[in-house]
Amino acid sequence: MSDPRAEGAPPLVFRALDLRDRPDHPEHRFDVTVERGTTVAAVGDEDSGVGDLGSFALGLRRPISGRAEVLGTLIADLPYYDLLVFRRRLGYLPLGDGLLQNLTLRDNVALPLRYASDHRLSEVDGRVAQLVDELHLRAAAGLRPAQANEEDRRRAAVARAIALDPELVVLEAPFDGLTGRAAVDLLEHAGRRGDGTRRTVFLTAQELVPSVQRLLSRVVRVVDGEAVDDEPNPADRP
Repeated sequence: MSDPRAEGAPPLVFRALDLRDRPDHPEHRFDVTVERGTTVAAVGDEDSGVGDLGSFALGLRRPISGRAEVLGTLIADLPYYDLLVFRRRLGYLPLGDGLLQNLTLRDNVALPLRYASDHRLSEVDGRVAQLVDELHLRAAAGLRPAQANEEDRRRAAVARAIALDPELVVLEAPFDGLTGRAAVDLLEHAGRRGDGTRRTVFLTAQELVPSVQRLLSRVVRVVDGEAVDDEPNPADRP
């Protein structure tokens, strides 16, 4: 039975999160709320702790202290099989791309549809074909990751992340090695749901591609495990 308190909850909340063991700054805690339909970037260097946020949001790791609330749920507290089912509501692009090397790009895109949905085979094939076309992967879809270039691999990883039309997508360093145009295209696809409404997107990066700035609702700067600068995009201000 679903928790009624989860209805209307923000898609992602980090509360008093201790990103890593920081003896020099033990008082630093990370607090950020990601509102529905927004695209929020957390940016910091490799020592900032920003790289831990994606794994906490997916329940892949439990923070030292504090908590991550996902769609109103304490994701780290879910039993294993409940967590697997819950993750169907989420999309995830891990650092790099996370593609399976023994599968083609097309089959990587199809994985969540084949194993985490009730779609019929014909529906799976139709959805995969749609994603391949939308993400401009038709020429590379039959290649394995090692045969494809970095942009096509990232396009396939984004297509896989949104295959089940999730409510929330978490992207780790999604623009590394991409051109500004490709970065914008991928972020636009990640943030658009099947019905045309805006999907909630949370991304982490060490640096941001300047071209994507206009697509961001907020940029959160992270230093030593703490949000030191949290500004809305000027374009989103009234």
